[in-house]
Amino acid sequence: MKRMVLVLVALVFFSVAAFAQKLTVSVMDLNVTEGLSGKEVVMLTDKLLNEFVTVGTYKVVERSKRDEILKEQGFQQSGACDQGACLVEAGQLLGVQKMVGGTIGKLGVVYAVELRVMDVKTGEIDMAFSRKYTGDVSNLLDAMKEAAFEFSGNRTQNISMASTEQNTDKGLTFLQKNKQGYKEYRNEKDGSVLIEIPASKFTMGSNDGENDENPVHTVYLDKYYIGKYEVTVNQFRKFVNSTGYKTDAEKAGGAYIYDDGVKKTDANWNNPYFIQADNSPVTYVSWNDAKTYCDWVGLRLPTEAEWEKAARGTDGRSYPWGNSWDGNKCNHGSSLSPYIDASDGYEKISPVGSFPSGVSPYGVYDMAGNVWEWCNDWYGDSYYSISPNTNPAGPSYGTTKVLRGGGWVFNADFCRSANRIHYGPVARVYHNGFRPAK
Repeated sequence: MKRMVLVLVALVFFSVAAFAQKLTVSVMDLNVTEGLSGKEVVMLTDKLLNEFVTVGTYKVVERSKRDEILKEQGFQQSGACDQGACLVEAGQLLGVQKMVGGTIGKLGVVYAVELRVMDVKTGEIDMAFSRKYTGDVSNLLDAMKEAAFEFSGNRTQNISMASTEQNTDKGLTFLQKNKQGYKEYRNEKDGSVLIEIPASKFTMGSNDGENDENPVHTVYLDKYYIGKYEVTVNQFRKFVNSTGYKTDAEKAGGAYIYDDGVKKTDANWNNPYFIQADNSPVTYVSWNDAKTYCDWVGLRLPTEAEWEKAARGTDGRSYPWGNSWDGNKCNHGSSLSPYIDASDGYEKISPVGSFPSGVSPYGVYDMAGNVWEWCNDWYGDSYYSISPNTNPAGPSYGTTKVLRGGGWVFNADFCRSANRIHYGPVARVYHNGFRPAK
């Protein structure tokens, strides 16, 4: 009898100890963009909270207790609390380790769910959940259950739901979170590193540039992935060796280059007029060449909007690093002598990733300078005045394709994140390259 009592006491002790070691989490009311009523959002928030309780991985602060503490502490946030700074502040007042918040909205017939777990101590995103669903609101109840299981480390739960989202992670292997707090993946086909860009709105265009950068407008983009670096000579060589592909430059006998009035027609990606190393971005590739490469590795070219958001973030900055020009943060040329300016450390093209101080808010390299980068879109000089405010993909037809970023021969104005140029899809030029997306 004494032995049984001792066993029971031990079980109770270890149960209490295990509970005491649980991290404490609080769930804030979710933000709704459109398509849902206030009552529905409260229902979904409570469903998420209750699923956390059911899973049992965390110690959960109930809604009434949360509101009581925040009121006593004079929490000033009005409306939903779904952004990092707000979640961290609320978490500090509540005395919890983790905070959960996010956004739900309806675009047409599709519900978009974006949730995140914030670490209150570090202020960084621990985990993110991004899904799309069709059907009625009841499907979002399944989404809350799925999110709670995933955030609790249980991804094996078999949950039935009507989801329209394709498995965008297929072929990608998670690597790490970068210094900026965004997830990085490796594309297994070609080794490209892609950074996950979360769904959100951003400011596109500029009032300080060319006419085709107007009007400045707000764009919402779904989550996507974009190359951390431009595609390199070595990566492109592996593609050519594996497929026997002939680029537009090779089929035409080379790209046209003038040097002291002498036309050279033998330049191509593998025989460049301007010397490139294996880890330099590939050039002399046309839009057709870039798209063929992306198709082969299971990726695609970014849309113009995706490129610009990845370059400048959501605060409307002029350059990837901020609003002021800094020639030490990218590979660029001067407007007077573009071919011989080495003030940035490189007379000509530079290896990818050579300017860590010039990365974008998401940690993407070389979004200013080095090479112009092909985008998927047809070019339209007045497209911004008619483009949709959600996932714009460019005009439905055209004669030239958009490039972004500013090459190594161009000056500060061309290196602005909002600047646009365009070439025909068969053009092959010594300062044109590309980076992939998914």
